Amino acid sequence: MENGRQQCGSERDHISDLPDELLHGILSRLRSFPAAVRTSVLSRRWRRVWASVPDIILVHQSTSFLDMVDGALAAYGAADVPVTLRNVQIIVPYRCYNVHAGRLAAWLLFASRRRAAGKLDLSAYLDHKQLPNEIDLPPFDRAMGISLFLGRHFHLRFPAVGVFAALADLDIALATMDARALEVLVSSQCPRLRNLTLKFVTLVNGSNVSISSATLRRLKFHVRRTGRLNVSAPNLEVVKVRYVADVHIAAPNLAELVLASIGQFVFTDAVGHLRQLEVTHCSAMAPLMRQLDTVEELRLQAPLVRILHP
Repeated sequence: MENGRQQCGSERDHISDLPDELLHGILSRLRSFPAAVRTSVLSRRWRRVWASVPDIILVHQSTSFLDMVDGALAAYGAADVPVTLRNVQIIVPYRCYNVHAGRLAAWLLFASRRRAAGKLDLSAYLDHKQLPNEIDLPPFDRAMGISLFLGRHFHLRFPAVGVFAALADLDIALATMDARALEVLVSSQCPRLRNLTLKFVTLVNGSNVSISSATLRRLKFHVRRTGRLNVSAPNLEVVKVRYVADVHIAAPNLAELVLASIGQFVFTDAVGHLRQLEVTHCSAMAPLMRQLDTVEELRLQAPLVRILHP
């Protein structure tokens, strides 16, 4: 029996012979960065490999989640291992609703400095009783996708200088922002932007918004306190707009248009033909239809009208 124990204890560490690519695949399937850190007790190879995983995924329901993220990112940054960071996903649980802007800004700065080259996905919530908090979004020169789901009391500020050179997909929900900064971001700082989604966003001060993009293909614009929206995008194919009083769009290749709670809509460039038009609560339906020659699929939704009989 003793010989059996010695023989078992002296077995070769086969994990240490595996290539890094395979170990990265194993760690990525854990769906937990802290779990990846804990694998360092399994083998001498794990002590180095966990710090070189290309994907950081932090999703947990623990009440200590915020401290866990701080610790994991600090350990990852302190490891002296060259690595090309790909994707960063941090989903703050609702029970940690009191997260402050400074903490989120530090996480964003970490991902920016590590030059994340894939997708950044950050979801957090701010208690409505707190004062608005400002978050600076640093430039990401290699990220191809950014998704930010923030509480409506977070004021998201964009960099005055720098570009998002590779960014193709930008999705922002529930934040407040400045109209002029948004215009500069989309029109000047994202030269490869294809898909822009702004959901339940609120402008700090009510204002008009003008967007110009040669690469934009899909636009979802649900931004409160927008007076007039001007869009110039020659390759734009899909537009979904909500909560805007006046919409003017120059998009000759537009194929799908969805409008909700819109006052007036004007095509400033010839379109003529739409594949799909969906309208909900548009006060200027007749002028809109006069601008179109044909619509393959038309969907209309109007408020119910109750008829009173004498």
